[in-house]
Amino acid sequence: MNDFAFRIPVLLDSRLGAPIRTAEEAAGIVRSCLRERFTMAGLNALLMLERAAEGSEIEEARQAFWTWASSERLLASCQPG
Repeated sequence: MNDFAFRIPVLLDSRLGAPIRTAEEAAGIVRSCLRERFTMAGLNALLMLERAAEGSEIEEARQAFWTWASSERLLASCQPG
């Protein structure tokens, strides 16, 4: 499986580590969070990220991840959507 980079990294809260630059990194975070608290938004974001990791719809997957992370209050305070 290839890992495709986001054009603009997603900046999560500093306690969660470095900026998220790839679909695979983002998918790992969503999987981890879904183990603790399952949501349909999380599942939808994960499915989009997994498709993006195969090379399609990378920016749409980034936006789905950003939207999910925002709803989970995981984002850094200032960043582009």
